[in-house]
Amino acid sequence: MKARLLIFIATATALLAFASEESPSTRISVMSYNIENGGAQVDFDKTVEAIKKSGADVVGIQEAWGNTARLANAVGWKYYDQRQHIISRFPLLEAPDSHGLYTFIEVLPGKMVAMANMHLPDEPYGPDMVRSGSTASEVEQNERKVRLPTAVPFVEKLSALAREGVPVFLTGDFNSPSHLDWTKPTVGVLQNHRYVVEWPVTKFIQEKGLIDSFRETHPNPEKNPIYTWPSGRPFVENSIDGFNPSKDDLPDRVDFIYTAGKSKILESHIVGEPECKGSNIYVTPWPSDHRAVVSRFEVAPVTPPVKDLTPASARIVKQGEPEISVATDTVRSGEEITITWRNAPGNRYDYVRITPVGTKKLAWGEAIRLYTRGELNGSVKYNAENVKGNWLDWYKAEEGHWPLTPGEYDVKLMLDDGFTELAATKVKVVP
Repeated sequence: MKARLLIFIATATALLAFASEESPSTRISVMSYNIENGGAQVDFDKTVEAIKKSGADVVGIQEAWGNTARLANAVGWKYYDQRQHIISRFPLLEAPDSHGLYTFIEVLPGKMVAMANMHLPDEPYGPDMVRSGSTASEVEQNERKVRLPTAVPFVEKLSALAREGVPVFLTGDFNSPSHLDWTKPTVGVLQNHRYVVEWPVTKFIQEKGLIDSFRETHPNPEKNPIYTWPSGRPFVENSIDGFNPSKDDLPDRVDFIYTAGKSKILESHIVGEPECKGSNIYVTPWPSDHRAVVSRFEVAPVTPPVKDLTPASARIVKQGEPEISVATDTVRSGEEITITWRNAPGNRYDYVRITPVGTKKLAWGEAIRLYTRGELNGSVKYNAENVKGNWLDWYKAEEGHWPLTPGEYDVKLMLDDGFTELAATKVKVVP
């Protein structure tokens, strides 16, 4: 009996010791929000209001256009990650091997969760292909070519962290619907659902163990389709990119929050205009062409399995004004052009734009777009291999040509996928 009692005491002591090593649970609200063209096209204050009303603790932003830090400050938060386009009330920490794919969030002292935020290519848009008569196989093949390759590195990294016990979150504007929405019961019931589509991006994410927080809490797509794009934002007379939502745009759920690891989904909501069916957090006027998603989780944060973390915002150290130069200001047609930049802002989508001198076009129809990939200082070559541009998250197969036609070209360093010029030079192409 005494021996059994000693064994019981020893076992109980071991269990208590194990329990003490377990991370305490806490709650966190995560938001995914495409703010459209920097969030100021309708009213920047309304963009801020949407975040505040959502109750979010951390937000993955798409189309930040250089306004990541500005938005964090306006919300009243100190923490932001310009490469990830994440803002947070909690400290954001970057791992030395993250390569801009994820960020740690310190939700409790020394205890972390991880988050990635992505914006996938917009064209060709799958639902438009369905409407135009493409087969399910053709639509899925397009998704595997255009969108899936960009998503894979983010998802693989988060999946690996989740297997180590880290609670993980993935936010984003996928520009792709979900295979959980295009099911057999929705065929012929929901607009444009002509057949079942196994949308490859969301299918891959699910196969890697991540869970769609909204569809998990609203499991019937036939009764609760809930569209995040396009929203019913006001018409903008001179919209920056010439776009306004219209009845010709096919509505779908393309904005997501996924989770895995030691994370329990508590609730999920749509944030948008009062007229939107399914929105229960409202802002008037709604400032973006996308509605936002906010989900609440209970998590058990952990000591990160990576050492030497640094504050994400500390990566940006302003050394001077942005600069751009070319290795030689005159090249022959067919010769590569080496372009160097210094003191870029460090946003994920800062880019180099090459256009014929005098062109009035903005994003669409440009000759070349070469991303800095968030590097403050660096260089890139424009040559036959980069003829389509070194697209980081966009697939613009119709743009770019090689060799460049003889003439004079503007070479500009541009801000974060937008149209703000940071620095400029010229290059002359001769026969």
